[in-house]
Amino acid sequence: MSEQEQQDQPAAPAQQAIDPETEALIEQQRRVLENSERVRGTDHPGTLRARADLAFTYWTAGRHDEAIEIEERLISDSERVLGAEHPETLTARSNLASSYWTAGRTDEAIEIEEAVLADAERILGNDHLGTLTARSNLAYSYSTAGRAEDAIKIQKQVVADRERVLDPDDPDTLDARANLASAYWNADLVHDAIAVEERILQESERINGPDHLETLQARVSLASSYRTAGRKEEGAALQERVVADSERLLGSDHPATRAARKTLELN
Repeated sequence: MSEQEQQDQPAAPAQQAIDPETEALIEQQRRVLENSERVRGTDHPGTLRARADLAFTYWTAGRHDEAIEIEERLISDSERVLGAEHPETLTARSNLASSYWTAGRTDEAIEIEEAVLADAERILGNDHLGTLTARSNLAYSYSTAGRAEDAIKIQKQVVADRERVLDPDDPDTLDARANLASAYWNADLVHDAIAVEERILQESERINGPDHLETLQARVSLASSYRTAGRKEEGAALQERVVADSERLLGSDHPATRAARKTLELN
């Protein structure tokens, strides 16, 4: 599985000690890659995929330098073997951008993501799911790099695209709205962010039901936003609802319920 396939701009895994299960997976993937190179050759598409799998495992384990070393070679090989416009070549470039971003090489990541988006629009079309993902990744990178206006502009397009292309109730559309709210917060556009969060809560209640855990989390986020914006009465009222729902759905002793009660007491 590639980084691109797993999710839009994934959260950066920290460098950490590798657990035995992951270490065993890395060793297994190394053997698979070595066997593929020996039996099928270094340029076989299966070998390229084995190389991508190993890079992804390094990335998830926080071994960023090793992931980047493989991915840089993989791009060169994919362009030579599959062609610069092949979808797997685009995915390889996207994965390298994610690894650069994880390693703090933000400018290099954005440069790649801008090129990937332009190529995806040209090769796959504006409404292809790969293009939508590339656009979302770039918006996220802009936001984390402090380019708030650029992030908002593209993320608004992502929301519109997903509303148009995907099923109206697709979870990815709610995720896109959440990313837009985050971009608004990063730009200190508090009222715009809250308006989006209110829409998210309404949609989650309609799609998932009022008692779904994602709906509960949407209430938690909106209550916090109300308080941050100085709308204390609305924040307190919604937080009381969060406490009551948490006690009913999760139980009085659940960590989330205790945290909700503590938040209500402090505010």
